[in-house]
Amino acid sequence: MPNIVRKEQDNTSSVLSITITRDELKPLVQQELKSFRQRANIRGFRQGQAPVDFVKRMYGSSIVSETVNRMFSDELMRFLRESQLDILGQPMLTGDIKPFSFKIDQLDEEYTIHYEVGYVGAFELQGLDKKQTFERLTVSDLDALAEKDLEYARKRMGGRTNPENDIQDNDLLKVAARELDGDNIKADGWETTMTIFLQNIGDESLKTQLLGLKKGDTFRFNARGVEQQGKEEMYRKYILNLPADDNRVVGDWFEGTIEEVSRVGEAELNEEFFTGYFGEGRVNSKEEAVDALKGGILEFYDSRAEALLMRSFQERLLELNRVELPENFLKNWLKATNEGRLTDEQIAQEFPAFLENLRWTVIRDRIKEMLVVEVSDEDVRQEFRKRLLRYFQAELPENVIDSALDRMLKDQKEVKKVQDELEWDKLTNAIRREVTIVDKAIPSEEFQKIVDEISNKAQTEQAQGNLV
Repeated sequence: MPNIVRKEQDNTSSVLSITITRDELKPLVQQELKSFRQRANIRGFRQGQAPVDFVKRMYGSSIVSETVNRMFSDELMRFLRESQLDILGQPMLTGDIKPFSFKIDQLDEEYTIHYEVGYVGAFELQGLDKKQTFERLTVSDLDALAEKDLEYARKRMGGRTNPENDIQDNDLLKVAARELDGDNIKADGWETTMTIFLQNIGDESLKTQLLGLKKGDTFRFNARGVEQQGKEEMYRKYILNLPADDNRVVGDWFEGTIEEVSRVGEAELNEEFFTGYFGEGRVNSKEEAVDALKGGILEFYDSRAEALLMRSFQERLLELNRVELPENFLKNWLKATNEGRLTDEQIAQEFPAFLENLRWTVIRDRIKEMLVVEVSDEDVRQEFRKRLLRYFQAELPENVIDSALDRMLKDQKEVKKVQDELEWDKLTNAIRREVTIVDKAIPSEEFQKIVDEISNKAQTEQAQGNLV
């Protein structure tokens, strides 16, 4: 058996020196030579009948080379398997390698090769105990959010009218606008029909003016006050309705005549509305409607609260477990495996984020092992089943469900995505059981701001740490 010597460089990397002697190599070469001669189809000879000397002369060097490399590889894999080291990356050849003789009748006395390996430093996982307290965010204005959603639903289901005697805050106006030149209509000036939504008016004095008018009235106004359009091209396109290739100069002041007032009324809180918006028999009163909307709102915020909570777990566990990693080895490994794609400057810049991502992966895998977090094939199938039934929202025959599931499970990319999602959920729940969770209610606006900040930060970290 080849000899292997491990020399530790530090707590996270070692050099493995593997030596094969001539006496160890020779019988394996003879065995491979015999096997090759028996199975090879060599032109001019019947299979298995080529002279040994001929086979040696033609194929001896490649047989020795393949045998040596296989012995090195087998011994390396055996050592890594038995050492139980948490290996990172792949072993890399290191040091000067002297030329080997692969001549079958002139074997070297010994063949030695050196590999550098990097691995995770020993550590005891900290932070999974009830002394660790985490805040789980909830929304404090749930009732107000549900009322707002109900108002939106009523407007969505309400009928559109065209009042002629007044204008209100949420009305939409169609205005025939003609360009002015001082106090008069400009000869050959720009004429267009502007659509004005009162809620979007940037000029409060214009909005006040319009609220005192009605269909058919004429008024004068500065078109730049219709909406808060920051860019000139947007103003010309959406307010003045000018073609993109029309470069004429148009003044700001117009005379407008209100041609139409459109208003969306709120639907009555009756059976027709409840059935149309919530489905038949699900809601029969305003109170039930608000409760149903609360359920959807809670589901929306709960999913984000869980993501934020897991982020808190991750940050705390990283803080408490500064797992030692083979930094020099990893930099060399990244450079070797990404040769031609990553510069030294890129590696140096993005390495800290990569290292932190790797550190979390190590911690996560340790938690999965300790708390037995596993996702089975049946878990994945049942998740696909739930999604299928939720999509159709109807009773389906079992044979139809099974056939659809079999097709869905052939999509390996989607299967992997579902596996990762299920594992994340199981990991979160496993950690929850080990620590202390305290709910904290905050306004939904503040909640969303936190979600946005964390999402932006996470995207940046993912991009910076994606070196492999």
